[in-house]
Amino acid sequence: MVIQRWQSLYLLIASLFIGLFCYMPMASLVDNSELSMCQFPIYLTLNVLIGILLLISIFLYKNLARQKTVVKICMMLNVASIITGMLIMYNMWSEVIEWNGPVLLVVAVLAITLGAYRHIVADERLLKSYDRIR
Repeated sequence: MVIQRWQSLYLLIASLFIGLFCYMPMASLVDNSELSMCQFPIYLTLNVLIGILLLISIFLYKNLARQKTVVKICMMLNVASIITGMLIMYNMWSEVIEWNGPVLLVVAVLAITLGAYRHIVADERLLKSYDRIR
């Protein structure tokens, strides 16, 4: 299998990053325990949904309009995930010794998904230009 479009590669990387975010601990707490996604089941469900939608959108390359819609939904859910994560961080601030790297993965997923969206729009413009030539 060869990935022929940049947006497919971006969406695959974004889904891997959101998977890592769901798996890795977010912070180390004062009582030597770790803060993980399992402690917040709704937040975990939201991020798993984002990952599943990102994987599904990879295979929608034949219908660019639908792929673009699914990627927009993923970006909106990702913004909701970032806001929810910030609220969790705000509520847990006094108990946390150190925040780990996975906290930044959600922001990276948003940036990568935005890049994928830009490539989808570019492909759409390219296909429209070929239609004008014929």
